[in-house]
Amino acid sequence: KEEDEARRASSIISYSQKDYEVLKRIVEAEAGICDTKGRILVANVIINRVKSGQFPDTITDVVYQKSQFSPVGNGSLDSCTVTPETTEAVNRALAGEDYSQGALYFMNRGGSKKSNISWFDQSLTYLFQHDRHEFFK
Repeated sequence: KEEDEARRASSIISYSQKDYEVLKRIVEAEAGICDTKGRILVANVIINRVKSGQFPDTITDVVYQKSQFSPVGNGSLDSCTVTPETTEAVNRALAGEDYSQGALYFMNRGGSKKSNISWFDQSLTYLFQHDRHEFFK
């Protein structure tokens, strides 16, 4: 518990234990097959949203915001098993490791609906791609 409190105190955003568990689950569900940098990037996007005025103010509220992350809708958020690699990536992101260039969105073009893809392409600014995820703001 002291370790948890020390980690929270040194984090770039404040978060509860529930937020921490939700962040690990969304990173596992979205990027569990990705390398460590890919996992950190997904965590970066969630953290960027918490810090932004455009989204809810907690990790849990960002993740559960309506129609934002497919693992919430399809149930994989609750059924995934968080790996040590994902926990490490989340801890590194919460400690400030950030490759996101300020990204607030990401998508996997191959796994997305056409309507969602065109919204990303028309409404957002493309930043970069890492593995199968493209990042936008």
